[in-house]
Amino acid sequence: MSAPIQHAGETRANRYRRRLAETVGRGQATYTPTQVVITRAKGCYLWTVDGRKLLDFTSGVLVTNLGYGHFRFEKLYREYARSLPRNAYNMLTPLQVQAAERLIKSLGYPKAQKMLWAASGAEGIQKAMWAALHRHPERPIMVATRGGFHGKKGLAGDVTGDASKNPNVRFVSFPMYEEHPPAYYQAELDGLAKAFPNRIALLITEPYLGAKGSFHPPKWYHPLLQAWCERHDIAFIFDEVQSCHGRTGNMYAFQTYEVEPDLVVLGKGMANGEPAAAVVGRADLIDSLDYGEASDTFSGNPRACAAVCATLDVFEREGIVEHCRAMAPRMLEGLNALRDQFDFIRRVRGEGLVYGVEMLDDETANRCVLEAYRGTGKLGVHFLGPLAGKVLRVSPPLVITPHQLQQALEVLTAAWSRV
Repeated sequence: MSAPIQHAGETRANRYRRRLAETVGRGQATYTPTQVVITRAKGCYLWTVDGRKLLDFTSGVLVTNLGYGHFRFEKLYREYARSLPRNAYNMLTPLQVQAAERLIKSLGYPKAQKMLWAASGAEGIQKAMWAALHRHPERPIMVATRGGFHGKKGLAGDVTGDASKNPNVRFVSFPMYEEHPPAYYQAELDGLAKAFPNRIALLITEPYLGAKGSFHPPKWYHPLLQAWCERHDIAFIFDEVQSCHGRTGNMYAFQTYEVEPDLVVLGKGMANGEPAAAVVGRADLIDSLDYGEASDTFSGNPRACAAVCATLDVFEREGIVEHCRAMAPRMLEGLNALRDQFDFIRRVRGEGLVYGVEMLDDETANRCVLEAYRGTGKLGVHFLGPLAGKVLRVSPPLVITPHQLQQALEVLTAAWSRV
């Protein structure tokens, strides 16, 4: 057993970390050098068991877009869920119908016709891919954009990363550091169409590469993919598990990148922390799956549907997307100011309220997470562990205020001066 993470002066948290190491395998979670132990959360703040206060720059991995303990969300959630069972497998509740109709309507484009529920993003990806493969069983080839993260299990894991053990998976390039013209990517796609004529079922991509280090492509890239899919009758799947519900400055990232996917996979922020995901898109694809072929125990349960409805209500009533859009230039300006001040910050990438801050190397990124956590005495900033080794993701709740953002930037300025 590896030694648990410990921090000086954190008597209570260290005790919990030791107990966790004794009872739960370390593979349960991704690595973070802080392993913060939280006892309370409200709005954009977290409180540790040892009494420290942290500004959250994670939204609990882009889940809690409305912040923690949002009063209106919690009130509406309780009202929607009242009297309903926690699980309604093979039963129908009016709330599930209402949630599905509202979710489809919220996407607001012609291909958003029907949906499937899922309990996690990876399950949603799996169901979207099943739908495309079932519609064309004679087409086994699946295309994914290189560097994506769609999940660890099953087909979602097969199309994650840069290589696959699945012999039917092929990868095409996603714009990262290189600056190739559109013709470069078009040639890759056309080469696959020529190599596998009428054999490709789907192409799956993310709006931006989150786990790879927050790479946001030029606006021509996704329309190029969509046009190729339409030309060859290939299902175009947009993985919005982490980008849906306002994160890029629009309600959905397909709006930001000006495409109309055949299937959109939603997750994380769509239920503000309650486990829920969905696939929304063309009816002919969704209906290619027969009874039981997309079923699982917890998908579309009443609590998930209550959270979806409550989240949509808050977005509509409080102008969450508009607030995100207004905060985006403030965030970018603040992060660029940090880059200009610290030589170890090499790049800042992002949009809306999701950014990647690329450090000199892995060791520096790790140190920056720790120093942000230590902060200035009682106040720190909470990051996830570095992405792709040396990139810090900045993804606070979409309700963050100018004052809170300024607080966080001041803490980071002081903390990173120690690096």
